[in-house]
Amino acid sequence: MKKKRISWSNRYKLFFLDKHTALITAFISIMILPVNYYYGARSGGIDPAGVYDLLMRLVLVGTLLYSLRTHKLFLMQAATVGLLFCMLCSQSQYSLGKLAGLDSETYITMGLQGFIFLAGERMILFIQSFICVSHFIIHIARRQEAIRISVNQVSLLFLLALLIVQLMIAPILAFERDYILYIWTLHLDELFIFILVACAELILMLDQREYTGE
Repeated sequence: MKKKRISWSNRYKLFFLDKHTALITAFISIMILPVNYYYGARSGGIDPAGVYDLLMRLVLVGTLLYSLRTHKLFLMQAATVGLLFCMLCSQSQYSLGKLAGLDSETYITMGLQGFIFLAGERMILFIQSFICVSHFIIHIARRQEAIRISVNQVSLLFLLALLIVQLMIAPILAFERDYILYIWTLHLDELFIFILVACAELILMLDQREYTGE
């Protein structure tokens, strides 16, 4: 007998539906937060708003993990929306505020990687905005829901790829070591948070399909 091949779509679902995926990503995300605060404080890259953002991440990641483990769908939905907006506000403040406020000579000195990093941050903000809007459209509109969900999942994967690129570029930027580590841990935390969000998105999608009888 020939072995049945598991499609990439099924592998994607199996990975994000695995309880260990949510548990491990949430645990790593929470462990990164104090490290991020440490390097942010040492480099001067974090302000009171940034500290508040880290506290909100801690609460929302813990809430989302709890809702995933107990299958409390309304709490899962609320925590997912909260995390999406938390990431969006943080990224907009960083890419449109802190990075935009730097002298253009700073990026010229860093060379091509500096411009790639800046463009990557703006692209991450755009994708995060798209994911937030798409999340609400998915749960409001009924027509062509499967297409919207697929687009949202692809957007999440594209966002993860962008975050990985930024993690690779950050260590070679002409910033101070502590500031680079602050940026690196910040994006690393976002990477695991969005994996956790993808887990919740898939569960909410499957539950909605069962409810509508699709």
